[in-house]
Amino acid sequence: MKSTLKAAMFFLFAVLILGACGKSDNDDVGKGPDAPLQEDNTVTIKDDTEGGTLDSGDGYGFDKFDLDIEVDGQDAVDVEYAVAKSHAASYENKLAGVKLKDTEAFDKIDEFFMDIMLTKDTSEQEAIDKIMQWFGLDTYTDFDLEVDFDEGTKLDIEDKK
Repeated sequence: MKSTLKAAMFFLFAVLILGACGKSDNDDVGKGPDAPLQEDNTVTIKDDTEGGTLDSGDGYGFDKFDLDIEVDGQDAVDVEYAVAKSHAASYENKLAGVKLKDTEAFDKIDEFFMDIMLTKDTSEQEAIDKIMQWFGLDTYTDFDLEVDFDEGTKLDIEDKK
């Protein structure tokens, strides 16, 4: 009886080992010239109705942002962000001596947009207040802001003092 039990256990052990070491049908996918090619999965990003996603380019809720602020009649701040045709950005704060383009500008603009959080429902005065606070400005002589929100509305502020 002992030898039968040992033989059965040895047989079961051998089956398990051989099964684990065996070759599956998928081992050759994508290998060699005659092997079938593995199909690529496609990832689709669906825009949210309230601002899209960062991956689709309109994650802030708008695809164009153009800000110009003058202080004492001199250019002080210029921020441009556009997604529509060319994903481009520039950020300039002459008062702080900052002039950025490309990746550095995107990084700073991302921080700026995430802090001010403009939406289609933001009032003109609230937008001015948030932006002025971000740049640490108390007054301006010319404030010009154009924002094209992704659902089709626009925020256009032109204020001279």
